[in-house]
Amino acid sequence: MHEMGIKGKGLKTPNNQKEDKIRSNLRNEEQKIIMQVENLSKTYYQGKIPVHALRCACITVRKGELLAIMGPSGSGKSTLLALIGTLEKATDGKIILDGTDLTSVPEKLLPRVRREKIGFIFQHYNLIPTLSALENVELSMRFSRMPKKERVERAAALLEELGLGGRLSHKPSELSGGEQQRVSIARALANKPAVILADEPTGEVDSKTRDSIVRVFKELSEKGQTILVVTHDPEVAKECSRILRITDGVIKDN
Repeated sequence: MHEMGIKGKGLKTPNNQKEDKIRSNLRNEEQKIIMQVENLSKTYYQGKIPVHALRCACITVRKGELLAIMGPSGSGKSTLLALIGTLEKATDGKIILDGTDLTSVPEKLLPRVRREKIGFIFQHYNLIPTLSALENVELSMRFSRMPKKERVERAAALLEELGLGGRLSHKPSELSGGEQQRVSIARALANKPAVILADEPTGEVDSKTRDSIVRVFKELSEKGQTILVVTHDPEVAKECSRILRITDGVIKDN
């Protein structure tokens, strides 16, 4: 009787302990900080006059976040994306992405960092017009040391997942704007980046296509892909998990 009483007080079976560990690991993964921006600043000079494009920005981004970046033209949105994407150098501060301090990476290694840790999605798609959808995606993996057969298989799988399984051989001119943007999303995902940077990705499409692209972003976010979206569109921003607003180079976290 005494032993039964002890069991009844909630001693966990090995199966329960295993389930608790799985839940704990999932929670930890969800809470993992994938990017830390610390006191990031960028100052340009017009002659001798300093222009502060970004002022002491501090941002914490967790794995799987879908983060909107909003602000008027000239507020610093594109500067922030360019700094995170290592396309420009910061005047001060740090960007730590997936354990790597991007601001301390030597210039000659930056292309590799971009290729392995960052995916880019542009407003105007930036697809190569002479290549098919499949070739555009496969091309982004050429320097990844992955055998060609695997590159082609991954490119096809990504396009299939994004609803373009029947359009693999189509060139950009044979695709709608929404389809071209899905190809560029597949290209951004190809190297399994730590973060995707999307600069006005819905700026050139109609509202129906915009909504379908946002749905893709949300689905990717739910699977653990971190995405930062610069947008002027409040309909896009409201679907994101968080909104950063930039005014005169200063960031406010909503």
